[in-house]
This record gives sequence, C-alpha cells and structure tokens, in this order.
Amino acid sequence: MLPVTPVFIKSKETLQQLSLLLDRERLAYGEQNSKLIIDLSNEKQSLLDEMNTLNEKRINILIKFDIVNRKKPTEKEFKDWLSKQDSSFDDLRLLIVECEALLNLCKNKNNTNARILLTLQKRNKHLFELLQGHNEKNKVYTARGSTKPISSKHTLGRA
Repeated sequence: MLPVTPVFIKSKETLQQLSLLLDRERLAYGEQNSKLIIDLSNEKQSLLDEMNTLNEKRINILIKFDIVNRKKPTEKEFKDWLSKQDSSFDDLRLLIVECEALLNLCKNKNNTNARILLTLQKRNKHLFELLQGHNEKNKVYTARGSTKPISSKHTLGRA
C-alpha cells in the first residue's frame, strides 16, 4: 500500500476542522465579535499552514515513489496513475473523493464568509463617514480616479 494514505486521512481531518471553523467564523461575523473573529482567523491560518505541509508531504511521497514528475508534479499525473491501479486502491480513491468534496465545501464557505465580511466593511465605512459628516453627494475624484469624501463642518463629533 502506498504510504500517502495517512496523509490523505490527516488532510480529511484537517478539512473537517476547517469546515467547522468556517461555520464558527460566519457566526462570529453575525455577532460582530472582533476578538473571536481574530482568534478564528489565527486558527484558520494554522489549519491552512497544516494543509500546505500535508500537501508538500504528499507530493514528496509521490515523487519518491516515482509516480509524478520530479520537476513539475501535477494532480493529473497522480490521478492517471491511480486510475490504472487495481481495486486494492479503492479506499484511497474514496478518500480522495471525500477530501475533494470537503475542499470544495470549505472554498464555498470561505467565499460566503468573504462576501459577508465585505458587506460588513462597506457598512462600517458608510457609518464612519456619516459620523465624520461625509455625504454621498460631497465626494471628489482623486488623482487615481477614485472618489474621496469632502469633510463637512457639521460632524456629529462637533455637534
């Protein structure tokens, strides 16, 4: 049996943890708990670092067993090799399918969280501009072509 199976098992566990963490991150955005969001972000980075390490380990094993090209290893090479193997590799095939499904789930959850974060950032920027007395109508173009609010003399802070 190919010693890459334990790497995929660990990858699956890490992806499951990442999926749960992304759910918690989404809830933290809803609660607007900045401390929790920062903690979850650090946890997420740690899990992503672990996934990168596991990926490097997997590639090194595949190179060592001469399954993929040493100079430019690709997933296609590995999958082509795996498709030619007998039924004793069915467990590995299933594990790979599960990992790919989890990875896609994590990508979707992360994209959803990114959209939520962008919406929160826009809302907070708008509220901040309101506090500063900026108005959508009182904007000018900068040298780069973007818009910049003009300060008003009647801000909430001066009221």
